Amino acid sequence: MINEYVEIANYYDNLLTSGYYNFDYLSNILYNLLGARRKVLDIGVGTGLLTEKMLSLANYKIVGVDFSSRMLETAKKRLAISDVKLICQDMTEFETEEKFEAIVSTGGVIAAVEEEGEYRIYSHITDPEKNKQLLAKLHSQLDDGGLLALAIQGPHNNYKKEIKDEIFYEQKIKKEGNYVDKWYVFSQANGEVLREQFCRFYFFDGRQTTQALIDAGFQQEYQIIDGKFLVTYK
Repeated sequence: MINEYVEIANYYDNLLTSGYYNFDYLSNILYNLLGARRKVLDIGVGTGLLTEKMLSLANYKIVGVDFSSRMLETAKKRLAISDVKLICQDMTEFETEEKFEAIVSTGGVIAAVEEEGEYRIYSHITDPEKNKQLLAKLHSQLDDGGLLALAIQGPHNNYKKEIKDEIFYEQKIKKEGNYVDKWYVFSQANGEVLREQFCRFYFFDGRQTTQALIDAGFQQEYQIIDGKFLVTYK
């Protein structure tokens, strides 16, 4: 099962640019982190918000993969004048002979979450074995010395706040074992619900995260960069 964000696609950018992520800041961190690396795979590229900012800083050669055709419609418009290659495909099925110098994910497929004093990998893929297979695949798609950078999110908690255009965003969280159920709700000030979406995530706890990365072939210790990216190297 992969969460496609069909129901909330029209509100996604509003949410992400209302404090959920600071893409200017993230792109600058990546610019410093990547150095001379230019060949980048963006998994869960979404609407292309991060890719757009990265391209304003350097001539990256980016391949973006996302399962959601609705998200990619927006990405194609946003990145129309670039040479970014966008592919609509489930990352568990994505195959390429091309090697990349860096793979980046800001949560469209996997992300790191800092909660309960540890870093955890959260995934839209709910089968733990498929997550392990995905990490091994990402390792195989990197050049030697290449890096995997996972954006770090804060704890997944219940909250409600006003975002742009007088729209309110609410998320409701239910946790059970290594699974997290999350409801995204967009509404007007009068409480009228505009759109809502249910997603289920699987996560590795801190110990499992470290072991899953090692089992996939990555170096034994990951790094935390500016509190915003969990980075591990091939």
